[in-house]
Amino acid sequence: MMRRLNVYEAVQRRLEYIFNYFEYVYVSFSGGKDSGLLLHLCIDYIRKHEPGRKLGVFHMDYEVQYKETTDYVARMLSDNRDILEVYHCCVPFKVSTATSMHQSYWRPWDPELKESWVRDMPDNCMTANDFDFYTPELWDYDFQFLFESWLIRQKNCRRICSLVGIRAQESFNRWRTIYSDRNHHRFEGRRWIRQWADAGICNAYPIYDWLTTDVWTANGRFGWPYNRLYDLFHR
Repeated sequence: MMRRLNVYEAVQRRLEYIFNYFEYVYVSFSGGKDSGLLLHLCIDYIRKHEPGRKLGVFHMDYEVQYKETTDYVARMLSDNRDILEVYHCCVPFKVSTATSMHQSYWRPWDPELKESWVRDMPDNCMTANDFDFYTPELWDYDFQFLFESWLIRQKNCRRICSLVGIRAQESFNRWRTIYSDRNHHRFEGRRWIRQWADAGICNAYPIYDWLTTDVWTANGRFGWPYNRLYDLFHR
């Protein structure tokens, strides 16, 4: 009887497929536990199996966030700068808000409200001027979607893949992204890769079947740094 792979073994096979097939790969990194895990897995894979290869990291900086998150993001990008190509985006796109009775959105890094910024803009970040597709009408998720098309042009490649750290356990919508029978965008029959209208652009969810306990087990077993904000939440 064939032994079933554990989630770590399964993700190694998925990463092998991704890095063999796609010319350029980048991780969407928010600084949370799941995207942090995925970034660690990719960094570890490249160091072991793809020496000399670069990994893209796409970070949308929302300006107003916990200091623990900012510190964790900075540490991950600094500690692995030898293999990372960082797209640290400080862009005033629209972001939904539920804290105001007067407006439905706010803007991080709003140039008209610079005196109200909660922290200084990071060094070497990318601003709206770096993206020819940016308009003030863009919402954050519109920006994220258009970034893929922009990046494949910048890299002048045919196949690009964005790795996203979502897990089916987290919500019904995330479960449906992976398992729904109405998902007609599966790439070559793989439920964990979605292909968009542009045949060269895909999103992949290599840790979709991990449980929360798997995430923390991996961090502990491999000694990976993580966002210490979760320690405060636990307390």
